[in-house]
Amino acid sequence: AGQAWTGAGLDNVDRRANLSAAAFIAEYEQPNRPVVITDVVPQWPAFRRWTREYLLQAVRDAAAASGAAAAPVRFEIGPVHMRLEDYFAYSDATTDESPLYLFDPRFAEKCPALAADYTVPEYFAEDLFGLLGERARPDYRWLIIGPARSGSVFHIDPNGTSAWNAVITGAKKWIMFPPGVVPPGVHPSEDGGEVTSPVSLGEWFLSFYRDARRMDPPPIEF
Repeated sequence: AGQAWTGAGLDNVDRRANLSAAAFIAEYEQPNRPVVITDVVPQWPAFRRWTREYLLQAVRDAAAASGAAAAPVRFEIGPVHMRLEDYFAYSDATTDESPLYLFDPRFAEKCPALAADYTVPEYFAEDLFGLLGERARPDYRWLIIGPARSGSVFHIDPNGTSAWNAVITGAKKWIMFPPGVVPPGVHPSEDGGEVTSPVSLGEWFLSFYRDARRMDPPPIEF
């Protein structure tokens, strides 16, 4: 498949280090432009600690702290909830075209040690949803783990939010289109709240990626 869609490694997003908060706001937040900030994640304990063994131990420690009668820690994986060790076994063995990936908004409550392994970058310190309090605010942080070929479909983040994401290990391919621009092969609802695509991510790259690259302006990829 890699030979069929040349350009998969295209990277046309800004990458910045030593970026001040004021420069971030002026150059990226206000004009609504994506950017990769390269010198934040390497400073986190998570960058050094988050191996598979460390994550499994964090889950075991959280279960032990909850007491012997507590239910096993389970994470959200698509439509199911699964123990982390079972998910790793699945991800190691799967040959699915579109594997399930772990996408859990309650990981910090389930394993508080993981939340202590990173800090919110200064660029995103202002979080207006925080004014609602922990019980009323929408989901705002997720742990995401997936094997090769896994990933999200084309979508617009809900509640008018702007997300920041950190890749600890491995690689994630992003393709981003300007607001109001519909990717080829994708069919959003009238309000943009629901998006359907008749093909898997792999099929989209094989069938529609070249068309996307020909758009003016082309999508941002990294």
